[in-house]
Amino acid sequence: MSTKTARDELIERFSHDTEDQGKLERVVVISIDPSSANYVLDWAFANFLHSAKDLVVLVNVRTMDAAIGSFVHPTRIVEEFDPKNEEQRGASVELLKGCVERLREQQIACQAVALVGDPKEEIIRKVKEIRADVLLMGSRNLGAVKRTFLGSVSDYCVHKCPCAIVVARPSEDEVEKGSRRRSIFSTSHV
Repeated sequence: MSTKTARDELIERFSHDTEDQGKLERVVVISIDPSSANYVLDWAFANFLHSAKDLVVLVNVRTMDAAIGSFVHPTRIVEEFDPKNEEQRGASVELLKGCVERLREQQIACQAVALVGDPKEEIIRKVKEIRADVLLMGSRNLGAVKRTFLGSVSDYCVHKCPCAIVVARPSEDEVEKGSRRRSIFSTSHV
């Protein structure tokens, strides 16, 4: 199972002995972002993951600045020249490390990979590359207008993913205490 390409950064490697590896029956890719990581992992622990048989591959995709990324494809070169991208890289690594810690507390075998690019395409690429059995991801609860203009990563993955997919939605309480929905026409940034 290949886990790294030129644009992937392996944050956590699955360390195992051969006895443990033989027990693993399922590869579960969990796609996380800062807004969904907690509720997706909570949902997965409560409803889906089995510590004795699952290998979880956490993925976080950070996008490139469109002004730069669309003209220069080698993402590593772009990151070296743009401090904002290095800051995003650091946030991605920290997010993944925090999630790895939670999985280890539950004694679940895991790997973590930071990706760069279009989240829709990178998630599907990684799922295909590692031949995942299941993709688990969150839903950002975009309104109809936002989803129409921006597209939904989960909608795209549901249609393009070669394996089973589970979209975990936050509870109403989590939506209330999380980020409040803003109009796409709002010019202020929180």
